[in-house]
Amino acid sequence: MNVITKLLVILVLVLANSVVVAENSSYKIGFVNTARVLKEAPQARRVEERLKAEFEPREKLIQEKREEIIGIEDQLKSTDNTLSATNRRKLEREIRLKVSQLKFLEQEFREDQNLRRNEGIRELQQVIASVLRQLGDSGKFDLILTEGVSYVSDQIDITTQIVEMLKQQAESGESAQ
Repeated sequence: MNVITKLLVILVLVLANSVVVAENSSYKIGFVNTARVLKEAPQARRVEERLKAEFEPREKLIQEKREEIIGIEDQLKSTDNTLSATNRRKLEREIRLKVSQLKFLEQEFREDQNLRRNEGIRELQQVIASVLRQLGDSGKFDLILTEGVSYVSDQIDITTQIVEMLKQQAESGESAQ
């Protein structure tokens, strides 16, 4: 029991001392809303445009496959009374095969798209981190927070500054995005 009491006294003294240090020092702290930066940065728009251009042909192919299946289903419905049982089974088998192929294409498309989007986001995060370091150094910040904050006053929110720096960087062509 005596050891626990000593540990508690030491803990209280350490915490009290750190509060005094924090009160006597002035720290420059900033906060960046990364979701807003990812939404407003021109580099983020370029990543999205690049992904759209890259995946548009495959998206069109998938849509064509869907329309082809719908056409075969319509053909089956419209000729339902006149088809022989053999031809009916053949069309139904063809529909099942094409639906299976379409599902595979869609899954492969989503996986590839997510992979490329994640690569683009990682590249963008590196650019943002670089800009954060630049602002941290030039603005003499002691701490810049980016996530997990419950409340932020407008005085320490530097998101707009980061977005503006990213816009300037995009205009000057410094970014590979």
